[in-house]
Amino acid sequence: MSALHPSNEHPRVYILGGGAVGMALAVSLSLAGREVCLVRTRKQAAPTSEWQIVTLTDGHEGRHEVKLRVMSLDALEVLEGLIVVAAKAHSNTAIADALGAKQVRGKIVIMQNGLGVEAVWTSLNVEAIYRCVLYGTGQKTSEEEVLFRFVASSPIGLVRGTATGLEETVAALHTRIFPFHVESKILEQIWSKTILNAVFNSICPLLETDNGVFARDAQVLEMGRQIVGECLVLARCCGVGLTEAALMERLLAISQGSKGVLISTLQDLRCGRQTEMQHLNLELARLAETAQPPVDLGRTALLGRLVLAKARVMESER
Repeated sequence: MSALHPSNEHPRVYILGGGAVGMALAVSLSLAGREVCLVRTRKQAAPTSEWQIVTLTDGHEGRHEVKLRVMSLDALEVLEGLIVVAAKAHSNTAIADALGAKQVRGKIVIMQNGLGVEAVWTSLNVEAIYRCVLYGTGQKTSEEEVLFRFVASSPIGLVRGTATGLEETVAALHTRIFPFHVESKILEQIWSKTILNAVFNSICPLLETDNGVFARDAQVLEMGRQIVGECLVLARCCGVGLTEAALMERLLAISQGSKGVLISTLQDLRCGRQTEMQHLNLELARLAETAQPPVDLGRTALLGRLVLAKARVMESER
């Protein structure tokens, strides 16, 4: 297959990671006429390539069914085009090592939660690296079906590359179902979303409830405000200027826009998968300990450790 779709000038898009976000993005691009390949990153006994019918239900335009090319990463020797990393950040080193042994010609978009997740990718010899901050919620209901809602357009900014390349990349990924935009202040967006992730990905799993809890329970919302307050002190120490009012407004918008949707960490816990805590609450806590002077993130760190403890307990009871 060529690097370009025969009917337009958008590059082929490889989406690494077959979770809810990767599947939703693949469907949205396919519906928009883009050439897309969903790449499974887990090691398999043999390389695979197949076509799969995937159904997306979104909160804005209804239900969509498309036929997607699905391949294992082992089956690919050359990746030429746009590579979107939508797998969980804890698998970054393994995926980056695998890509390092292949012919990779193009640009990488890191579509993950957490601080510092782009660091491992900078060693790859690629044209450009961009960081996306996701403002959408997704949930796989089966291997062929996914629910997805965007809360707001997701910003994409530069890690390495050019402004023109960034604009072209955003244009290649943007659709009505899954919108993106260019962001010049991506560091602020990364910190903002990481703080909100630290709230949702710890409180919701520990309460065993959906994302909408902050919009319907004032006491839980206050817990979220306390986490936001702790993390804001650290952000300012790191030179990132954010406000509590803006973060709480976004927190409520996400909660109201994703009622009934389970946060990814709760989905991971129930399925026995590794969570993202090391890149969220615990990474914030690590930075707080090394700050000068150190910053107290007691509540944020405790919630993160409780999520890890819950994972261990649930695993031992399976």
